[in-house]
Amino acid sequence: MLTNKESVYLVYDNTVDLVLTSNDKPVNLTDVTRMTIAFGDLTIDSTSSSDVFDWSEGDGKLSLALGQEAIPVANYLARLIVYDSSNTNGIVWGNVPIRVKE
Repeated sequence: MLTNKESVYLVYDNTVDLVLTSNDKPVNLTDVTRMTIAFGDLTIDSTSSSDVFDWSEGDGKLSLALGQEAIPVANYLARLIVYDSSNTNGIVWGNVPIRVKE
């Protein structure tokens, strides 16, 4: 479950750093093939914006570099969906509270 409010500063290089867990333990993201995060009607997809998503560190760590994306300034519950070969329709991981600022 994701509960901390994160901030995205547009045009800056700050990242949103999350740890994805299941039963309070970091999940193995080795088999992940794709991720998406939706801000209202805007969906950012790792297949077309691979520089936004980094889950290569292991131990459930996900880094999102969203500052260069055209996300309207607002508060969001951004829906994170994780895909792998066993879950081709994706798993809704949760809604990440994110505040987008200029």
